[in-house]
Amino acid sequence: MASKLALVALALGASALQLSPGRRPASPSRSALFSSVEVNQEPIAVTAEGEYAANEGETPKTERFRAISLAAIDQWGEKYPRLQENMQDIKRAALIFPFKASPYLVDELIDWDMEADIRTDPFYKLVFPTMDMLSDEHRELLDGVCDAGDPAAIKEAVEEIRESLNPHPAGQKALNAPKKAELTGVQHKYAETVLFFAAAAQTCHAYCTYCFRWAQFIGDPDLRFAQKDADSLFDYLEEHPEVSDILFTGGDPMIMQTRMLKQYLEPFKDPTHLPHIKNLRIGTRALTFWPQRFTTDADADELMTLLREVKEIGGRHMAIMAHLGHVRELSTDKVKHAIHRLKQEGGVIIRSQSPVMRGINDDADVWAAKWREEVRLGVIPYYMFIARDTGAQSYFDVPLVRAQRLYSDAIRATSGLCRTARGPSMSCTPGKVEVVGLQTIQGTEAFVLRFLQCRDDQWIGKVFFAKYDPKAIWFDDLEPLDGMELPWEAAGLPVPCVDEPCQVDWMDKVAELNAA
Repeated sequence: MASKLALVALALGASALQLSPGRRPASPSRSALFSSVEVNQEPIAVTAEGEYAANEGETPKTERFRAISLAAIDQWGEKYPRLQENMQDIKRAALIFPFKASPYLVDELIDWDMEADIRTDPFYKLVFPTMDMLSDEHRELLDGVCDAGDPAAIKEAVEEIRESLNPHPAGQKALNAPKKAELTGVQHKYAETVLFFAAAAQTCHAYCTYCFRWAQFIGDPDLRFAQKDADSLFDYLEEHPEVSDILFTGGDPMIMQTRMLKQYLEPFKDPTHLPHIKNLRIGTRALTFWPQRFTTDADADELMTLLREVKEIGGRHMAIMAHLGHVRELSTDKVKHAIHRLKQEGGVIIRSQSPVMRGINDDADVWAAKWREEVRLGVIPYYMFIARDTGAQSYFDVPLVRAQRLYSDAIRATSGLCRTARGPSMSCTPGKVEVVGLQTIQGTEAFVLRFLQCRDDQWIGKVFFAKYDPKAIWFDDLEPLDGMELPWEAAGLPVPCVDEPCQVDWMDKVAELNAA
């Protein structure tokens, strides 16, 4: 309780309680949000020794990572005066949503010189929370208790609002966790893949304002997935030979020092250690939140050696699952250096994924430019996701029909090398549901959907239909077509597949219905 009250005091400050609510931002225009989707496509310079050389003769600068916290935000307001006008808005919103920013992102990715409202910059919006992320009801409640200045009332309001924001979507707390008390940092939703949350990876270099794992970072142990003991993970994997993939996630595993990562990765240098584990994935935002992690950090060389040896000696596929949401993230020499080093020295495969978020990247040109630049740099486009039903979903959501149109327009603007990207996909309770497109059935427009992944693997690849709804933003907004059923129960769990095939081929179904 004391720590929570301290957080309240830190976030508000004496002056913040006295200020009136900040104005709501104007709706950004396309030109304000995406003034340019082009990036510097200069050749990737490499020395004769195979080392990256962004600027010939220039020695990479070693920088120590120091996060921008609420305690330090006023100092950054002095550096960037445009931040000062939004300071109360940020501090009050940060009572609900965790706040942490990266100096690299703030210094190098936010366009502080833009003519439009700075709050329309996609990277400002990415890390600085706003009261507009709350509903009118919640915003009024929080403003009221903050203006009154009663810490107890503030604490109660914060807890009430957070609880209403669905802190653990898609059944991740109730349905995904193994039924073993000692496995507090393991999720096992799909048969072949286990997610592991290392206790030392319970933070990131910065927090995305839309993060669906925001509950991991608010200091409540009841909402957190975390595992200190690597042996417990290995014991569980030994009991489950069907598992081929481990996804190390968090937070961000790359917030850990290499010596900490070793306890989880180094055993896989032995090919006889859990030989059924073929693929090791590391989900990270570090590539564009702190690319120095892979280049100039004190243990970056050690990290490259570790990754390469797991691949070459252990014979495992080593993948970096990079969160890349905007083409501008790929524009700096620092991130290009990090990508080059991971591929050439770490020997890893880098795949990119991101949700499509209103006001940040809901533009087909941005996605097409991003995928093209990723391919140029040797990154494999992997997923476009839809905002999960948690946190500030209503502030960032993009309707399913628009998300599918954005995806289709972006894919058409690229070559086949970019079309490895799948989506738009909802990671919901039954599985990953892809919005394939629209189809007219019996004169009625319908969504065509498909399971890319499912708790019941019999549904994977199966196509099904739902009524067209231009306002639908999530799977539980969908309704079945007349005479059909959606393949999940009211609780969101998949309906068991009994008959073979589980779902008739959709073209046959269309033909049958049209002939009726």
